[in-house]
Amino acid sequence: MVTALDRFRESSLRRRRRAERANYRLDVQGLRALAIIAVFAAHLVDWPRGGAVGIDIFFVISGFFVTDLLLRTTEPAGSVPLGRFWLDRARRILPTAIVVVLATYLASLVLLPGTAHQTGADALFSLALLANWHFASQGADASAAVDAASPLLHYWPLAIEEQFYLFWPLLILAISAIVARRAWSRERWLGTIAAATGLVTAASLAWATYETAAAPHWAFFNTFARVWELGSGALLATAAGTLALIPMWVKPILSWFGVALIVAAMGVIDPEAGGFPVPWALLPVAGTVLVIAAGVGTEPLFQPLLRNRVATYLGDLSYALYLVHWPVIVLLSAAMETNVYYYVAVLALSFGLAIALHHFVEEPLRQFNWDAVRQARQDMKHGLYHVERRTKVAAVAALMLITLSVIAFAARPDRFEPAQHALPCCGHVG
Repeated sequence: MVTALDRFRESSLRRRRRAERANYRLDVQGLRALAIIAVFAAHLVDWPRGGAVGIDIFFVISGFFVTDLLLRTTEPAGSVPLGRFWLDRARRILPTAIVVVLATYLASLVLLPGTAHQTGADALFSLALLANWHFASQGADASAAVDAASPLLHYWPLAIEEQFYLFWPLLILAISAIVARRAWSRERWLGTIAAATGLVTAASLAWATYETAAAPHWAFFNTFARVWELGSGALLATAAGTLALIPMWVKPILSWFGVALIVAAMGVIDPEAGGFPVPWALLPVAGTVLVIAAGVGTEPLFQPLLRNRVATYLGDLSYALYLVHWPVIVLLSAAMETNVYYYVAVLALSFGLAIALHHFVEEPLRQFNWDAVRQARQDMKHGLYHVERRTKVAAVAALMLITLSVIAFAARPDRFEPAQHALPCCGHVG
């Protein structure tokens, strides 16, 4: 007799096998879900107080996966596929980011006309991948109230990641060129990359420590004061061979301990107390490192918190949800008071837009190729083209959520009164 538990175990095993074949980490997707929910909640209701450490989680994850990709596609002989790497990064990140920037600016013309000019300038720097330096030079306060914050202030971490993606492959290329001239083995090539990564990470951490004390505002936005977080993930990628040897019984312990550190960071870090990025970012970074390390080679078996279907789907949505949630909060706060209608509108619109962007912008462009387009045209001519069920469900869900947000906005009791809000924004500056 097959029980429900047996079916659940079989379903989990199939999902795990599919993920391994696609080089897709279910636990990391769950980690992304934890990060975005914490960031969203902190921005919306100011709880958990340290929820903005979700951004630090994203940094470590990005450093790990990007370095892992480069190491898998690069040869010690000096061949680094720079063009393909940068094109792939651009295709994954820029379309959704551009759509949100343009939509935010257009919405600000209607809902925030008094600051639309400044929002336009913010949009240009966001599109140029220089948002962090722009907001630092403007004296932007990442703990500012909603009514004093730019609807694009949350683009600063995206700018840091993109700047990292530009220079990091060049470092690996330089090392590969040296290895090619000296005819070193792949093991020595990998060891050299690990040593260089460790040096860059240590230098960045040292600089972040100094600048957090000397100029905390600049330390918060400074790319080099944040590189150590991405470098921590990169170091994991260079040690993947060793980490894959971690015994299976140890993996769940490491993973759960990492989650505990992250949750503790969300609870104990006070965004008004200073000390960011150093020392406080060390806590979520260490937790994220443990979770990622625990899943190298084979994911831990007993990690339902991160590997369930809801968590992994939220992880899939995390990028789009991060991009839309803050503009929605800022723009709706200009027209609504803080009440149940406001929260319903923000949640429904944010998730509705995130679902739509993920399924109809992010995923299609990430998987785009001309052969598939030509085949789809042929299928449509012969009546053989069918939309996938998950796409239909996503379309219906997005439409229903966006409709709900419109209803909440239209039914709000304060629709004839000006709105005032005082919620914190994208992180914490000492």
